[in-house]
Amino acid sequence: MKIVVSIMPRSLADVETLDLDRLADADIIEWRADFLPKEEILKVAPAVFEKFVGRELIFTIRTKTEGGHIELTGHEYVALIKEVASLYRPDFIDFEYYSHRDVFDQMLDFPNLVLSYHNFQETPENFLEIMSELTSLSPAVVKMAVMPETEQDVLDVMNYTRGFKTLNTEQAYATMSMGDLGTLSRLAGRVTGSCWTFASLDEASAPGQIPLSTLKKFLEVLE
Repeated sequence: MKIVVSIMPRSLADVETLDLDRLADADIIEWRADFLPKEEILKVAPAVFEKFVGRELIFTIRTKTEGGHIELTGHEYVALIKEVASLYRPDFIDFEYYSHRDVFDQMLDFPNLVLSYHNFQETPENFLEIMSELTSLSPAVVKMAVMPETEQDVLDVMNYTRGFKTLNTEQAYATMSMGDLGTLSRLAGRVTGSCWTFASLDEASAPGQIPLSTLKKFLEVLE
């Protein structure tokens, strides 16, 4: 299981001052571009990709409907993604399928999609149906992040992931229960088959993320 750490620069200066040594234990960097105004993303992009040359990078614009910090129309969302992707070729492109499925047909030429689903209210009863639908679209990775209300919700997510991975051996998944209650799910990739887990540096990009240094120690013990 690889560790993903999100960077959330709010300016070009933030990118320039990022300390790469502190990110050395991260296997993959996720650039959360939604912490910038829409018109600044393309201006800051060259500095981000130059900073992380040689590192695996996920390009993500997380919209407000899925817990992010930016509001975009479907056209704006896909146009920004496609421009950054064509110029800099990130290793992975996050796409919020259920928020922007009306423009998904414009992304069919991109083999490196992370089709993501976020639910900050609950762990939906149709969790497995959502995983199945996203898998049917043959993305590079299916990402599912949901909010547990009970301990059983956390165990369900882990069980669903393990079972689904057994039946779909070719598809990569990253699933997690968010918040403090879901911490165990972020550590259990060896058991569930989750390919990624998300850690924080100074600021968490989602509820319940474990600091990178702490997560690294946990995984070394567990794996």
